[in-house]
Amino acid sequence: RFGVITKDVYAKPLAQAAGKMRRLAKKLLLWKPSDWQRRPQRWAAGLLSIGLVGESLLHLEDLRPQHMYTQAWRQLFLESQMIAVLPRCRLSPRYAQHVLTALVGATNLPLEEIQQDC
Repeated sequence: RFGVITKDVYAKPLAQAAGKMRRLAKKLLLWKPSDWQRRPQRWAAGLLSIGLVGESLLHLEDLRPQHMYTQAWRQLFLESQMIAVLPRCRLSPRYAQHVLTALVGATNLPLEEIQQDC
């Protein structure tokens, strides 16, 4: 759905993110094979969101759950992705907002739920 909503403008970085997120999903399934509180749609929304940040198409701050402090959120992202430097969104604010809106439309979830899924 994301590709349809964005008319495949972000197809290449999305494909790169998909590969990374598949590997992460496999690790998550090995670590926590069943989570009755989280439907597969919610896992997918979180993985897609983090993938878009990793490909510099979203600002990490846009996905921060409201209950987390900014510094704790950044540290959690760095540790979970095993990287040393936070990715910077390379899109203008207008296009980054377009990607965020497309994410909400593609997942059919409110932004607050997507933030919790990350």
